[in-house]
Amino acid sequence: MNFRRFRGTAAAATALLAVLCAAAIADITWNGTTGWQKSTDGTSLAGGKQFDKAFALYVNGKYSRARKLFEKAAKKGEEPIVEDAKILIGECQLGDRNYRQAFKAFEEFLDAYPASRYVDRAYAGELEAARALLRGAKSKALGLRIWPGRASGEKMVDKITRRRPFSDYARDAQIELADAYYRKKLFIESASAYQQYVELYREGPDVQRAFLGVGKSILRDAQGPVYTPLPYYKAQSVFDGFVRQYGESPDAAEARKLSARSGEKLAEHYLGVAKWYLKMGQVEAARTYFNKVATEYGGTKWAEQATSYLVHLAPKAGGADAS
Repeated sequence: MNFRRFRGTAAAATALLAVLCAAAIADITWNGTTGWQKSTDGTSLAGGKQFDKAFALYVNGKYSRARKLFEKAAKKGEEPIVEDAKILIGECQLGDRNYRQAFKAFEEFLDAYPASRYVDRAYAGELEAARALLRGAKSKALGLRIWPGRASGEKMVDKITRRRPFSDYARDAQIELADAYYRKKLFIESASAYQQYVELYREGPDVQRAFLGVGKSILRDAQGPVYTPLPYYKAQSVFDGFVRQYGESPDAAEARKLSARSGEKLAEHYLGVAKWYLKMGQVEAARTYFNKVATEYGGTKWAEQATSYLVHLAPKAGGADAS
């Protein structure tokens, strides 16, 4: 008999049996509708008594008291009590709206148990913490919520994306970040964040909203104190691209409307350029720009003015330009 192989097989079987027995002694499960449920109690394991008391407090919303007992169970207990206690420490922080501490607890859990059956719930908890801060919850220090949490939320999104890129959690964190920038009127940042979502998550549930968000962000930024026509070009290009790709979407009407608004601004710009050339006596250059407005932006209110100027500038009999 190969005793080395026998010992290895026996050790593996013993370890598996220990895990199965431990799971049967203290077993918690997550359900998206009902939350955490515990099917058995764990008082026969080290740390089990604290865990059972903590869980009873947790399900009754006594998060702070529950967390302290979970911490004791995690420190003095044995597996799987420790694993269960550590995921629920994060949940207690989340329940108490201590979002930075919750995120940290979930990060520590993922570091300790990268193959845990609770991994998805840990990521979901991180996303909840990031979402809350990006949507306006304040960070907490010295027991007080004293400053906006957006900066912390941004860092959380970055960590989620780095740890689990292309996952649903990273995808949902990305759209939350883009929306947060847009709400804060940080339109350059929101355009970039929406664009990143479109490029990385083409099949994502929010891809159309993100696509439109790119154009809306560019358009809103173009309306700042410094005028330049380039952002209106970019915005119109995005809106037209949206219509080409999602012409049957309910949002296509808004995209057409915003494209027309961008076109109005460009037509106004080119009409101004044409008038300036005319004032400088450069008739041919003026005619070129008037013609551009009349032909390329025919649906705008500026096209009629451009057409009037073109009539005035039409060559007279004998070949002389109107002055």
